[in-house]
Amino acid sequence: MAKKPTRRGNNEGCISKRKDGNWVGVVTLGTDENGKRIRKSVYGKTKSEVTMKMLAVKADNPTIGCSAIKNETFRTLMQEWLMTFKRPSVSPRTFERCLSTARNTLYPVFGEMKIDEITAPMLQRLFNKMISDGYALATVKKSKFLLGQFFEYCVDNDFLKSNPVAKTRLASRERKVQTTEEYKAIPPELRKDFVKALDTSPILKPICYTSLFAGLRIGEVLALRWRDVDFTDKTIWVDNAVTVIPHYDDAWRVSDYETVISDTKTAASVRSVPMPQILVECLKEHRNRRRKMEYETGISFTDDDDFVFSTEEGDLRTYYGTRAMFDKLMRKTGFAEYGFHFHTLRHTYSSMLFESGENPKVIQQLLGHKDVTTTIRTYNSVDRSYFKQATKKIDAMFGGDMEM
Repeated sequence: MAKKPTRRGNNEGCISKRKDGNWVGVVTLGTDENGKRIRKSVYGKTKSEVTMKMLAVKADNPTIGCSAIKNETFRTLMQEWLMTFKRPSVSPRTFERCLSTARNTLYPVFGEMKIDEITAPMLQRLFNKMISDGYALATVKKSKFLLGQFFEYCVDNDFLKSNPVAKTRLASRERKVQTTEEYKAIPPELRKDFVKALDTSPILKPICYTSLFAGLRIGEVLALRWRDVDFTDKTIWVDNAVTVIPHYDDAWRVSDYETVISDTKTAASVRSVPMPQILVECLKEHRNRRRKMEYETGISFTDDDDFVFSTEEGDLRTYYGTRAMFDKLMRKTGFAEYGFHFHTLRHTYSSMLFESGENPKVIQQLLGHKDVTTTIRTYNSVDRSYFKQATKKIDAMFGGDMEM
């Protein structure tokens, strides 16, 4: 026996599937002067597409009022807000994370509820559970921020009287002791062996060196062109980065990714970075190898506009392909057990500068951070053996055997 369709509330409209496989939705906008209902039909390839179009019609038509909007589920309203307001205001990767947060964390809990049914205690319990389940405080704060923006949108449009997120609380800082497992840089005792292991991969060696000895992000490394490398002044100019743009299917799930060149992560990331001699020699060796490939293949590899780390066809190398090569090398050389990833190299560059006593503001500018707090908190994996060295420096200043 066929399931009887559920009756929808006033002004909610109805959605049905046509014989041709497409979907149609009908929205009641009100009545005319003769009392006849005014309806509008919208069409789409999927039910979710039609739902979004119907919601847009309701939001844009003042004759409906707020009652129809309030009858929508949290999932529908949140998804519409993400697509319409959040997506244009953030980078593609940030938007992908917002979608993931909504789909994996928020919808399972609040998805089928009405927005006026969601209270501050409910939200607080969600945040508390995320913390107890092991989520980083920063991750929980991002979820809270996303919810706060959405409910503020609801308040601004008179869908709600107040923002329930405003009454929730989270700790200002995460309190935990750093352990060996949380050490983000390559430990000093492994660095020489790691550099030696890179000799086994002529392709990855110059890529990794550029991050390890100049602190560039993987996207910045892959976007480098030869015009950005100045061997005379021994500097690298950073003003672009490779980024990955997700594409979505009709259900707003990622269908594929596109690798493109974009601006750097922030305005502060545009910078000139000095190269130590070990990096200069490595990149010169890489350029000579590329010139030999030019002679053998007829493909341009070393012109000013060519990518420094292009593929063997001269194309832009992708982030995922490079990461896969790096992970494979880690397994081959025995470093996989330490959990090193490509960003570990940037952390190591920062830590080596801290260990050498460099000014944090200088390190901030070399890394391209907007705030020095990020540099100190996130990129300062100082090995505990340096604590004793710091004490020895004080002894050297005042004399370790001074009598008090």
